[in-house]
Amino acid sequence: MKTKVACQYAIVRFIPYAETGEFANIGVVLACPELGLLRAKLAPTNRTQRVTDFFQGLGARIYREAMKYVKAEIFRVAKAVEDGQLQAYYAFDSITRPREALMTFSATRVILAESPDEALAELYERFIERDFATKEYHEQILTKGVGRILSGARLKAYFDDLAVGDDSFSVKFPFVSTSPDTPKVAIKPLFLGQDEPNKIFEHGGFWVHKIARLKKHNLLPAHTLFAIEAPPTGAGISLKRVNATREITDELRDLDVEVVDATDRPAILNFAEQAVPNY
Repeated sequence: MKTKVACQYAIVRFIPYAETGEFANIGVVLACPELGLLRAKLAPTNRTQRVTDFFQGLGARIYREAMKYVKAEIFRVAKAVEDGQLQAYYAFDSITRPREALMTFSATRVILAESPDEALAELYERFIERDFATKEYHEQILTKGVGRILSGARLKAYFDDLAVGDDSFSVKFPFVSTSPDTPKVAIKPLFLGQDEPNKIFEHGGFWVHKIARLKKHNLLPAHTLFAIEAPPTGAGISLKRVNATREITDELRDLDVEVVDATDRPAILNFAEQAVPNY
């Protein structure tokens, strides 16, 4: 059995707008004081689209310059540790100290690892490749946005976060009408702005399958709406992403589901009004 060593690590975060607190995980720094080493793995500098899509309106140059600076600083300190000029513990503490800058670091965490390099690769995969601007995070934001639209029109009281279906199959929607005097109405915000067509197909297809199953068992609400955030359009945006989103929305519509843009307030309100009882 291999001996495990204690390693400290912190997630490198890009925070262009400090006032909002929103950030993107863009790397991991790891130190193993017992072995006298410090390692880091950062997202490639040329992968800017994921960041600029998330922080719309942000210039790619700002991100690249910030990445260039933090990368140079981290690897300068890592080289000093490797050459024996600096102890790993103090080097890690110096790099990850709290600061007000475009690049910051998460709180320090500890992990036991047989191989620090393998641990670093796994942490990078978990926090950057898989969890970067996740669909769950985006859909939480979309759901809050739709909730604000409904609240502003005094319609949110007619909806609850409920499961639709029966004991054999059910699907949870964040907005389901609760009045027995109206047809069942359900609204689902759906994020389809992933950075790769395959991810759009994967997440969108997941919901197409759920809706198809509800429909097959006559469990689909009489009125179902998907409020979708699609990939941005314009120069530099992959046409394959746009086509993937269009294919998913077409499949949803084929299942008798209405699909609108998540920012289309009139369309969302017009649909939601069906949940209001007619006295």
